[in-house]
Amino acid sequence: MRTWPRAPLAPVAAGVLLLAAACTGGPPPPGGPESPRPLPTAFAGDPPPGLSSDPLRYLHGPGAGGPAILDDAMGVRIQSVGDAFLISSNSEERHLLQDAADGTTLWEGDRPIDRFGTDGGGADVLVVGSGDDDGDTTVVDAEGATLWSGTGGRDVYVGGAVLRRPEGWTADDPYGDLALLDTEGDPLWDFAFAAPPDAGEGAEAPSPSPPPAGDASDPDPGRMGVPVAARDGVALLDDGAGLLQARDIGGDPGELLWSATGDDPDLAGEAALPRPLPRVVGFYDVPAPGDGGTGGTPSARGTPSPDGPGAAPARTAVLVRWAFAEDPSLLSLHDLRGGEVLWTLTEPGANPAGPAFDPGFVPGTVHDPATGTLLLPQAGGATPMIAVDLAAGRVRWEFDADEQAISPAFALGGRFYGDSRGADDAASSQVVLDAETKDVVAEGLDAYVEAVTDDGHAVVVADRQRFVFAPEDAPATGGPATPTG
Repeated sequence: MRTWPRAPLAPVAAGVLLLAAACTGGPPPPGGPESPRPLPTAFAGDPPPGLSSDPLRYLHGPGAGGPAILDDAMGVRIQSVGDAFLISSNSEERHLLQDAADGTTLWEGDRPIDRFGTDGGGADVLVVGSGDDDGDTTVVDAEGATLWSGTGGRDVYVGGAVLRRPEGWTADDPYGDLALLDTEGDPLWDFAFAAPPDAGEGAEAPSPSPPPAGDASDPDPGRMGVPVAARDGVALLDDGAGLLQARDIGGDPGELLWSATGDDPDLAGEAALPRPLPRVVGFYDVPAPGDGGTGGTPSARGTPSPDGPGAAPARTAVLVRWAFAEDPSLLSLHDLRGGEVLWTLTEPGANPAGPAFDPGFVPGTVHDPATGTLLLPQAGGATPMIAVDLAAGRVRWEFDADEQAISPAFALGGRFYGDSRGADDAASSQVVLDAETKDVVAEGLDAYVEAVTDDGHAVVVADRQRFVFAPEDAPATGGPATPTG
C-alpha cells in the first residue's frame, strides 16, 4: 500500500519541514503577526478520495490530547507501519508508534530506525538500531511488541528469522558456517556456505562485493548462499554469482525447493552472458491458476491476463529483478514454494543489483493490493517509473518525461497518491492517479495526504493542522476517538 521500503530518518524536503513546524504551532514566519491565529480544529473543504467525510481527530494544539512528541519545536514527520502511524521528531532521535484508529500510543523509542522489514507472514516491522557501532538491534511489530533483540552485529533479522553469521563476516568474504534461528534463539537450520572451488586451497576466495557479473559455469546449489529474504517458512539464498535458491526452513529445514539463474531458458535464456544477478523485489499474493491468474507463454513485455487480478484464492509469489551490467533488467515472478515461473517481463531500463547480500527489498516500490498494481522505479532508460500488473505480468502504464517530477508515495483503494511539488505546472502539491489507467482522479486538492495505513486510515494536512481520517468504507464508531499519550 505504501512505498516500500522507505528511509525513515532521511531529512524531509524544506517545504514539508515548514509545514510540519506550522502544524506544531511554532512561531510565525518573519514579518508575520505577533500572535499567530489559532490552529483550526475542524476540517474545511472536501476530503481526499478514498476517505470518510469527517475526520476522527486532529493532532496539534490545545484539545488535541495527543502525545508530547507532536509539540516538537522542529515539527514531526509521519509514516505508516501496518495499521499504525510512526511519528518521528525532526529535532532529536525520538519516535512513537500510534494506533491509527484510536490514537493509542503503542511504542516509543529514542534509537535510530535502520530500516523497515516484514515478519514471517509479511506484516510490517521496524528494525531499530543502537545508534553506535555495537550492532545491537531490536525488531518491533506494528502493534508495538518487541519481536526480537540481538547484540554484537553477528545476527541479522531476515523476514521473521534470524541469520547468524561467522565472527568477522563481511560481504567481501561471505563464506563459512551460517545458521537460521527463530526469534527465540532456537535453531531452524545451520549450514556452510562454501567458496567457489576455483578459489584453490589456501587462496583467497573471490569477492562478491560489489557483486561480480555471473559467469558461464554451472550454478551449484550445494554451495548454498546467504539468506536475503524469507516468507512463510521459505528462505531465499543468494550465492553472489547469479544463483537464487529457495529452501525450506519449516517442515524439512534445508530442503531445496527450487533454484533459478537469470540465464535459465525460462528466463533470459542461455545467451544471457554474463549471468545476471538477482535482487528480491518483494512478496505478493497473486490469483491462483484458473482464477484470473497468469497463463500461456510469457513475452518480452509480458502476457496479459484476460480476467485481470482480484480473484481468490491467491497464492504467494516472489518477484525477482535480474540485473545485467548494461542491458535492461528482467523481472520474473515465481511461486514461492514450487518455483514455477508465472511470468517474465523485460523492464525499460537497466537497474543495478544493489548491495551484495542486502536483506532489504528493492527501494521505492509502491503496491496497490486493490488492483494488483506495482510501481517500480527505473534507474535508467526512457521512463522513471513503470506500473506492473502483477497478475498478468505486463506494463499497465509508464511515466512520460514530463511526469518524472511526480513522486508516488502510497496507494489507497485503487489510487496512487503522488507528490507533485516538483512539477512546474502542478495545480497542487499532490496528484491522485487511477492505479490501472494513470488517469488523474483528483488534483487541486484542499489538503495533502501525508501517510496511509494498511487498513486505510490517513493523516491529512490542511491549514497548518493534521487530521486523521478513516477509510470511506469504515463502519461508524459513534464519535471521534480520544488519543492517549
